[in-house]
Amino acid sequence: MNVPYGILIGGLGEYIDEYLSPLLTSAGYYVQIARGAAVVFSTLNRQTDLALIDLPGSDHLDLLNALRTQYPGTLVVLGPRHDRLVVTAFAQGVDDYVTRPFRADELMARVRAQLRRWQRYAPPPFTLGPFGFDLAARTITYHGRPLELDLSSFTLLSVLAEAPYRTFTPEELLASVWGRGQIHNLPLLAATWQGLCQQIAGGPSTNVLVGDSYCGLALLRS
Repeated sequence: MNVPYGILIGGLGEYIDEYLSPLLTSAGYYVQIARGAAVVFSTLNRQTDLALIDLPGSDHLDLLNALRTQYPGTLVVLGPRHDRLVVTAFAQGVDDYVTRPFRADELMARVRAQLRRWQRYAPPPFTLGPFGFDLAARTITYHGRPLELDLSSFTLLSVLAEAPYRTFTPEELLASVWGRGQIHNLPLLAATWQGLCQQIAGGPSTNVLVGDSYCGLALLRS
């Protein structure tokens, strides 16, 4: 089963397009909601493949710039129809700007287009030990067998794969996979790690998924 894309619906002010959540969920996306700049910054994580962010006006452009600095993923701004604001937003690195009012079907088409663009730039399939990664297809295999992954476990393995022999601290993984707001939620990391370990239990290799979720984790034993 292919892992769904993660989308954050957020707002730098008090307003967010929360009504989009059921629409995106019914289309097969995993949706998170964050209201207010502080919550947006603490929620953004590697599970967020695309962020739909409401920009109230020009007085929030400094926050948009900080958001672009922190978040390397696909950033789509929903904002007022103002030529200079649109140009400035693109200059600060947003991937798309959707002016209000907008049609929901047009927005969904833009979301799909942005994710297709992400797929084109995803790395080609690669192997690390017994693991096979196809990030464009959103699948990970173990000795050729597809793993049953939700978005959290898929993202955790993808992060570990970036430095497979390195031991990541729990705080690093929590901030990266779930966001800065979850940096002390060790039981969350432990539950996800346990689920992954159960899928490979009894396999032919014991040199994978190394470490303890309360001390540090690595994909492969060095």
